[in-house]
Amino acid sequence: MKNRSIWFVMTMIILFALVACNQAPATSLPPEPTPVPASQQPTATVATAASSSASTSTIAPQPSPVTTGVTTPLPKGALTCPPQTPLPANAQLAARVNGIGVPLDLYNRQIAQAQDAMIKNFGTDPKSPQGQETLKSLKQQVLDQLINDVVVAQYAETRKIKVSDDELNARIAQMIQDAGSVEKLNDYMSKNQLTLADLCLLVRNQLLGEAVLNDVTAPIPTQGEQVNVRHILVDTPALATTLRDRVRKGEDFATLAKQYSKDETSKANGGDLGWVPRGVLDPRLEAIVFELPLNQVSDVVTTAFGYHIAIVLEKEKSRPLPPEVIQNVRQDAFLKWLGAMRENIKIERFVQP
Repeated sequence: MKNRSIWFVMTMIILFALVACNQAPATSLPPEPTPVPASQQPTATVATAASSSASTSTIAPQPSPVTTGVTTPLPKGALTCPPQTPLPANAQLAARVNGIGVPLDLYNRQIAQAQDAMIKNFGTDPKSPQGQETLKSLKQQVLDQLINDVVVAQYAETRKIKVSDDELNARIAQMIQDAGSVEKLNDYMSKNQLTLADLCLLVRNQLLGEAVLNDVTAPIPTQGEQVNVRHILVDTPALATTLRDRVRKGEDFATLAKQYSKDETSKANGGDLGWVPRGVLDPRLEAIVFELPLNQVSDVVTTAFGYHIAIVLEKEKSRPLPPEVIQNVRQDAFLKWLGAMRENIKIERFVQP
């Protein structure tokens, strides 16, 4: 549970509702970032910048276009979100962010919903030591997510970013379509203690998070320096040196990669990693390949995964970045922005997960 996104708890119940119908939800969590196109992505034996930061406990919402005034017709028997109501002045709070309260009853409901889903969908025993640890982590994530919701909402207000009722109801309509029917979604919501108001709040916050991510990351470029590179990964420096020398004497790099490389994904393609931008490969390998002259085999490069030799076939100073790389960069930028925002605002917590 520790590597789930900050939006995991927010969308978890929604995802379970659609998975229960054996559908692939359009509103599910974003896929795990893939630093290299899937057809050419190296296995875990290739160190990447993304893998080195995998211990982070948060992933930003998936970048997606913000469409204002969506008028997708609601399906028959559609669910329509009720209007938002202000928080009563005497409401008990789980936290307060820059003077804006996080309702205690909302926190408790989301804890109950998430715990119920954890038991039903993961088979976790909440009374076991592991279950207790997971539940503690889950409670912390719920509270952090609710605090992040307020941070995002406050920023959105300063930027005049809003989620219209049409956008909200259109996303609900898409979820109904993905689930198969209103009845199926209603049934699963009922089983998981999720009211329509809860669902609408979760979806509204997700839409607002997507819109704020798009706003915060708008300046990030979509093109960058890239190299078209092949590599061979082996277990010993002696073998890597031997292969380097054989290539330098005229043997074909791709043929040797197919024979010796332990990177099973790129091995079949002659070690081809395709076009790679900065920030994807292990920094030690990246430093070499971006300075390597064309068609010249590198010296042996040591990483945590073994011993590499590489050859660069092409270089471009400005080439469109793969969508998954842009997503990674935008997510990282959003998380840094969110962390900076949280450090510079007053956050009071009234519950202890």
